Amino acid sequence: MEDVPAPPPLLHDVNFEDRPGGYEVWLSDRITEDHPCLVDQCAERLEGEVGVVNLGQVDHKCLLADGVLTNQLEQDIVAWWVEKVTDLDQGLLAR
Repeated sequence: MEDVPAPPPLLHDVNFEDRPGGYEVWLSDRITEDHPCLVDQCAERLEGEVGVVNLGQVDHKCLLADGVLTNQLEQDIVAWWVEKVTDLDQGLLAR
């Protein structure tokens, strides 16, 4: 995996950013500090998703994946976090 760029403005607890050939999932400081085990579980879940290949976990704040981030996959990722974390700021960015 290439070097990770600076994070986009983190508007929510789970944030998405398109990048050439794939996408990034950025997690808020609150999530990464309060729920590091869930970050690892999320990475494991993404590796099992159809269309997610070459997942890289840069640190607990950023996951990089090759492939296409569909609206459904984005919603599924946020829904997974909602099940795990009460009071999750779950706003989805418009695509």
